[in-house]
Amino acid sequence: MSEFHPLPPELDRTEIDPGELDLSDEFLLACYRIMRLTRTFEDRLATLYKQGRTFGAVYLGTGQEAIATGVASVMNPGDIFNTVSRSLAAWFYRGVQPRDVLARWLGKDIPPSHGRELGLFLADLERYGIAPYHNGSMASWIPTGAGFALGMKMRRLGNVYIAFTGDGATSPGDFYEGLNFAAIHKLPLVVVVENNQFAYSTPIEKQMPVRWVSDRAPAFNIYRDLAFGNDLFGVIVAAGRAIQHARAGKGPALVEFATFRRRGHGEHDDASYVPEAMRSYWEQRDPMTLLTTYLRNRRRIPTESLDYHDQDATRIVDEAVRYAESLPYPPAESVTERLYAPRGTAVPASER
Repeated sequence: MSEFHPLPPELDRTEIDPGELDLSDEFLLACYRIMRLTRTFEDRLATLYKQGRTFGAVYLGTGQEAIATGVASVMNPGDIFNTVSRSLAAWFYRGVQPRDVLARWLGKDIPPSHGRELGLFLADLERYGIAPYHNGSMASWIPTGAGFALGMKMRRLGNVYIAFTGDGATSPGDFYEGLNFAAIHKLPLVVVVENNQFAYSTPIEKQMPVRWVSDRAPAFNIYRDLAFGNDLFGVIVAAGRAIQHARAGKGPALVEFATFRRRGHGEHDDASYVPEAMRSYWEQRDPMTLLTTYLRNRRRIPTESLDYHDQDATRIVDEAVRYAESLPYPPAESVTERLYAPRGTAVPASER
């Protein structure tokens, strides 16, 4: 059984405040919309999984929506990032359509994968700045992200590469090799660690000898920060500082967001290993609850406005299900296609 470690006092809060951030109602409602859409989409995806209507495993980021939303909000055009499905809010913030995401989870015959991989393996550099998913190890994104960042520096683009990863992925060797290389060459790489307390079912105290992932940053002599990942405002501030540091040519940054995974590692995992005290503690700090309470009580956003976005999220997800289910599956005779490039021919850019 995992030990229960509450947040340090300076991060612990059940109410959020933007402080010196000057954020418009329009911006705040846009963030609320993305977070609500993500929560609604994932709730429906979990149901579809349990009904046997999806292909492959389903991994959800319920309880972590503020991180991807806040980080995406401070990216510039031309910045590149990578995620898997726990950072789905960043996809939606960048403009990815929920119906296209769902169609891939249902294994339908649409570009770019044509039903040949899971819905979480999304990549679209040209339209959304989402880097390809390389392999099953999330740690592998650190050295590949360093490679992207090296290209950005050599071309003097002024952009950064943001590598989302989890606490468990900071233990494999790729994490160290990638950060070491990025630190030596002062590359514009930002590693965003979503510390949700468990690497699958392994708690922090059983996977690393330090309390926080950011405690590992001094080994590389790089910028580091630790923030409360369920506070949208805190995420915006911390991510903004880290990205600006890297963009200014000062080298990589490691920013860690303490959060909680409200569901299991995947929908096949009942998370029975989570102590009840831990679950209760974090449920009082749910990012949707924190933002909703702030918008209603402090910002005086009308309830009708929030209700509209809630209902619109349901409408969008309903439409996504209808659209995805209306699409055909790949034809059986095409099962061996798109695995290898035809010998002696080049694959058109539109088909890659």
